[in-house]
Amino acid sequence: MGAEYQSVTFLNATKEEVQKMWAKDVEQSLYDYGHCYSGAIGMLGADIEWVFESFPTERECDDWIMEHHEKWEPPLGVAFNGGWVVGGWCAS
Repeated sequence: MGAEYQSVTFLNATKEEVQKMWAKDVEQSLYDYGHCYSGAIGMLGADIEWVFESFPTERECDDWIMEHHEKWEPPLGVAFNGGWVVGGWCAS
């Protein structure tokens, strides 16, 4: 079993708004791709683990998540100037 990195960027939103939008995206992913080893964001779950560190760019957030997230863990939410990146390694 492998893993695929997936993330979603949310611009100009609060943590609460990001949490709600992420939960809807996860629900849609589970509907579209199933509940088992799809490699899509549904495998991460709806609850976000918020990271206190922030970065200047979206790319730096993605890089940080790729290096620090473990498959089967909740998604990580990282702030950058102008938004949030939520993601992680999805079971596939």
